[in-house]
Amino acid sequence: MNGRVAMGEATSALPASLAPETVARPHAPSFDAIFIEHYPRVVGIIARMVSDRSRAEQLAADVFWKLYRKRLFRPREDNIGGWLYRTALRVGLDALRTASRRSRHEASAAVEQVRQAGPCDPLEAVLQAERRAQVRATLATLKPRQARLLLLRGCGLSYQQIAGVLKINPTSVGTLLARAEDAFERQHRALHGSKS
Repeated sequence: MNGRVAMGEATSALPASLAPETVARPHAPSFDAIFIEHYPRVVGIIARMVSDRSRAEQLAADVFWKLYRKRLFRPREDNIGGWLYRTALRVGLDALRTASRRSRHEASAAVEQVRQAGPCDPLEAVLQAERRAQVRATLATLKPRQARLLLLRGCGLSYQQIAGVLKINPTSVGTLLARAEDAFERQHRALHGSKS
């Protein structure tokens, strides 16, 4: 990525009061000059950490945005390069921690999904599919409002949440849900002979 093009794109959307020319101090290097000088090394530091050049460029843009927002390119700031590299290291480490957390969460979610998938017994899988088909068929015979009530409650929504979704009085959810459950049970028995 060309430093001049990236900087031009980054500053074109900024308000005039935050333009580098209005923020920079006399005798201080301009933001553009700092960007052009340090951008390749900042990207390199981050790329070695995250092993993804495009992600490193995104994170480097974040580093320079932090610099721009903090207005650290002042004459008294002697070590802008040090600040940039230190910030690049922190941003890279944060990205690694985030990726590690994400992979742990995804792995635990995959294990949980396998655990909830139930037994690997083909007969049990067929029976579960049959029970699901029976429940769907029974729900299809109910009034739409009753079917929605049962589905929302089955998804774990509270009475208050169900009332909000269906736009009904929260105090009537319990009664309506009990009626829907009774209707489901009657229909299921009539269609399939017993309650699942």
